[in-house]
Amino acid sequence: MHYLFTTPEGLNLFIEVHTVAAIILTFITIPLTLLMKKGSRYHRIGGLSSLLIAIIFSISALLMLFNPYIIPHLKADIPKYQIDIAYVYNTHPDLLLLGLISIFSYSIFSAYRIWPRIKHSNDGRITSNIIDWVLAAIAAWVAVFYFQVFLYDIGKHPNYANIYLAPSALMLFFVGLDVYTFFFRPQITGRPWWALHMCKMLYAWSALIKGFVMRDFHLSLEQTVFHEVASILAWLIISLFVYLFYRETLNTRYARKG
Repeated sequence: MHYLFTTPEGLNLFIEVHTVAAIILTFITIPLTLLMKKGSRYHRIGGLSSLLIAIIFSISALLMLFNPYIIPHLKADIPKYQIDIAYVYNTHPDLLLLGLISIFSYSIFSAYRIWPRIKHSNDGRITSNIIDWVLAAIAAWVAVFYFQVFLYDIGKHPNYANIYLAPSALMLFFVGLDVYTFFFRPQITGRPWWALHMCKMLYAWSALIKGFVMRDFHLSLEQTVFHEVASILAWLIISLFVYLFYRETLNTRYARKG
């Protein structure tokens, strides 16, 4: 344990595990799951495989933060990105990493939780437990943290600061939906729960893709802002397209099962 948390070699091991898990999730399990017939055995297997690898991905990323070499490792990338005056990169890069991990973890785990919440209902209304509350709290933390970064950077680097506003607002929107289902417990039947599941899964996938783009292509400030706007628009358009394409079939199927 001492080796893992106090040496550069231990950090490199976590980074390798994290990177392999990210590659498998981004380019194999999640896209294959999205392409498989919804509700089929293979779709469920793909979803569970993605969930298990996501656990490895998230835990390995969190464990990196306990290694004292993580901040020098992250700060070494600053000259590559031309964003050296952005708050989180030159002061708390570990917080930015934690924020990105939190966005992904919330999106994929809360997306999966839709089905157990429906399955375990005894009264025809969606249920919840401590896991769902913890996931909502994570999303709330991301919303507050990213909004604080936006406020801090808006006076120093307004163009870059703006990219924190969209994920902050989106996480707050998801928190609102979650809390609504916790307290008001809508009916299971007649509700397109699969659409919420799909939107969160697509957002988790987009977070992974964004990580690869930001990490490997060394975007300039203008490219970073463009990519952030484009990724949000792409997520919205794809989510809407998938919803409209599967709406009738899946609404009927899940209503019958409910």
